[in-house]
Amino acid sequence: MRKRRIAVNSTFLSIALVLTALLVWRAREGQEDEAASPLEGVRVFCEGEEISALYLAQDGSLWVGGRDGVKSLDVETGQVTGYVAEDLELIYAAEICRSFEGSVWIGHNQGVSVLYPDGAREDYEAPLLTGGRVNAILCHGQEVLVGTMEGGNRFVLRDGRWQLSEQYDQEKGLLADPVNVIAAQGGTLWFGSYLANQPGGISILEEDGKGGRHWQYLTTGEGLAHPYINAILLLEDRALAACGQLTAGGLNVLTDSPGGYVVADSFGPADGIPGEKVRWLCLDSAGHLWITTESDGLILCRDASLSHPLEGVCLTWKEGLSDNEIKKIVESDKYYFLAGRYGLTRIEKETVERLLEAGEAPGNS
Repeated sequence: MRKRRIAVNSTFLSIALVLTALLVWRAREGQEDEAASPLEGVRVFCEGEEISALYLAQDGSLWVGGRDGVKSLDVETGQVTGYVAEDLELIYAAEICRSFEGSVWIGHNQGVSVLYPDGAREDYEAPLLTGGRVNAILCHGQEVLVGTMEGGNRFVLRDGRWQLSEQYDQEKGLLADPVNVIAAQGGTLWFGSYLANQPGGISILEEDGKGGRHWQYLTTGEGLAHPYINAILLLEDRALAACGQLTAGGLNVLTDSPGGYVVADSFGPADGIPGEKVRWLCLDSAGHLWITTESDGLILCRDASLSHPLEGVCLTWKEGLSDNEIKKIVESDKYYFLAGRYGLTRIEKETVERLLEAGEAPGNS
């Protein structure tokens, strides 16, 4: 039964990649006939490269993960200063993160690699890990969770080295094997599925700290915009779920209730999101909410209050982004860095504040 699920997942993945490539090609062909007016304070590095993961290192450099491994960039010049792991391939994996004791975790197509503070490196791959590429990594408290195309993995630190402590798949509580997103708040873990329609959606695991567990599930039957989950952002009073694939999806607002989480609100193109598929969510240190899409750019909102329609500024390649698909956003004290399908965009924080003050990008009035 497990082999059959793996084959089905591989088929869906192949079809999705082909369709995505066609849509991106059409979008880029259409861009050639339009004029771009890059904003002041916006620069593009690594032009033409697909960027899948970003990490701001302790020394202030920016680690960039892509097809040619993980390299280190100078944040001021955009110049490559060296390679962290040249042998790894990151085509889709969206996470590089640092665990509490200083190890850096890199998700890639073959598994996950851990760079220990003492300089040692350890690679975890199937069959130790659930199989397939790594889609998500979450460093949460004194644990690390890793999501792959065939399940979730939980690691704990023992005797100075990280060891697998538990796994999750459809047989152990998940709605579906593929884990595309992991989020956590207190004793609650959120798993978002991908390339899964039967039913696909969000699996929520609540743990009481005494061994008690309770699973809850949210699907399109409960109001999700799409069964494919691309990002989950946990706020103090609610959660945001980015859903969709290709030309369908949206943003859902989830709130807690006596019976569990419910879909309380939904947002799509009619509400100001520039595209159907919502690709990534980021709440930055200034409280601004970034909502990105698969192929139509992003909308930048002053905060996460969310209204109908959304109040914010839309940005695309015409304003200077590398392209219209932004997969990941990290920030330094002066800049935002946006990982795109065709490059890395750096935006000055002063530029963002000017845009929000004006209420629109120049030329979009």
